Amino acid sequence: MNLIKNKIKAIIFDMDGTIIKTGNIWKQATKDFLAIYGFYKLNNEQKTFLESIASTGLKNTTTQIKNKFGIQGNIDELIAKKASIAQTYMKKNGVQFIEGFENFHKKLQQHQISTGLATNANLKTLNFLKEKINLKNFFGNNMYCLEHVKYMAKPNPMLFLHTIEKLKVKPEQCIVFEDSVAGFEAAKKAGIKCIAIKNEDNKKILHYVDGSIENYNEAEEEIKKII
Repeated sequence: MNLIKNKIKAIIFDMDGTIIKTGNIWKQATKDFLAIYGFYKLNNEQKTFLESIASTGLKNTTTQIKNKFGIQGNIDELIAKKASIAQTYMKKNGVQFIEGFENFHKKLQQHQISTGLATNANLKTLNFLKEKINLKNFFGNNMYCLEHVKYMAKPNPMLFLHTIEKLKVKPEQCIVFEDSVAGFEAAKKAGIKCIAIKNEDNKKILHYVDGSIENYNEAEEEIKKII
């Protein structure tokens, strides 16, 4: 870790699917949300559409789903409904960290490497998870979401640029951990090296990133490779 500390001043983490196992929860929430409006079985084109907008922020995904499927209603109410479905699953089943994250983060703290959270989630979801899994213990006040950047969701780089500004570091002094193509693109636009958390959805697009890991037990060695 001393080698890393000499070159890296901060590590920025995405949230859903990157430090916590919530990817499947949001997929199921989308299915349940659509079922409310009568869309029980989706064709291949609709499924591809949903995959293309995944991880681009709750407001953006809900707005696009509303337009695509012709769903009537106030967008803020629809967003709240979808978020409520996801949170119900989280309350029922709990939220787990990606394997090795807690130990890896502890090492970063011990070596005084700053950390921040930059998520496409909205503030209500972030606040819910702050309480649910005590995120403040990991990131203090350095947790940023769509409301902090006027809803400019990844792949826009503003979430990462905002986070490095708050951490008072330069892009070349950072590493980002991400799991989505939107996050990969945002990191690249921000000029920050990116390490992917591998999953079924991103395994074919790992050429977008500088490195990739199965879990955080591999994180330290992967950082060493790319610096």
